[in-house]
Amino acid sequence: MVYFCMESGGCIETKQQPQKEQCAYLTVCSYEEMEEYAAQMEISYGLLEQARRFGFAKYDSFENFDCISLEMQDFQNVLISHGSVIIYLEKERACFFTSQEEQVCQILRACAESLGEKVSLQRMVYLFLEAQTKEDEIAFDQIEKEILGLEQALITSQKKNFVAEIIGLRKRLMLMKRYYEQYLNLLDIIIENENNIFDGKTLRSFKMLSSRTERSYQNILNLRESVTQIRESYEAEVDISLNTTMKVFTVVTTIFLPLTLIVGWYGMNFAIPEYHWKHGYAMVILLSILCVLACIAFFKKRKWF
Repeated sequence: MVYFCMESGGCIETKQQPQKEQCAYLTVCSYEEMEEYAAQMEISYGLLEQARRFGFAKYDSFENFDCISLEMQDFQNVLISHGSVIIYLEKERACFFTSQEEQVCQILRACAESLGEKVSLQRMVYLFLEAQTKEDEIAFDQIEKEILGLEQALITSQKKNFVAEIIGLRKRLMLMKRYYEQYLNLLDIIIENENNIFDGKTLRSFKMLSSRTERSYQNILNLRESVTQIRESYEAEVDISLNTTMKVFTVVTTIFLPLTLIVGWYGMNFAIPEYHWKHGYAMVILLSILCVLACIAFFKKRKWF
């Protein structure tokens, strides 16, 4: 368990719990320590357990305190996450319960270092939440490169099967879309500041963060649209290829259709004069060849193949 005390000279990290009256402070502890610490600080353990059952981001405002539930997304691989964190938030105290204690501490240390002597509880919480989407450009760049690669491969016909890549892109973008939808809802509730936990300057920062997040969300929607267009182009390419194949089969079938007629004609069980003609067999062969050549010439003239 780690404590970050906000003092006039900066932020002090300690293992000793400070008195609430002395300074504003942050606490970081693991989920395993959550029940013990909740009982010690008179925090509802049932509420914290309920907060753990969430999607990507959730903000609940209660009387005199707020509770934030957040998935720490790994934007280098959006299919997984770094872990989750629950933030129990009061005016002078914030408790971070997490599955990744050391990683949360590293983020908070970086936040405290960037603030220097101007450190405050509200700014620390803001910078921690801002840090959760700082690396989203990595995911955007990677997905854009994959989309461009698929478009190039589709134009040059370098690949024949795009299904796996398209499904993978749509799944990643769907997860990012859901994450940003819930994250935007979280920011909207923070900006309302029902319990007056955040000061005016921090609220303005949250509004700017909300605007940046909205732009990222729109970027995700644009990328989804690009993937949809690639899927439609691929389906059109598959349809064209199938139509070409069917066209070839139709032409071949049509070419040999007269031969089927000749076979049926001379296969009848009647006394046909050609049976007794010495050149009858050669005549049937010549007639078959002429029919095939005539059909080919006709299709060529019509540019059907």
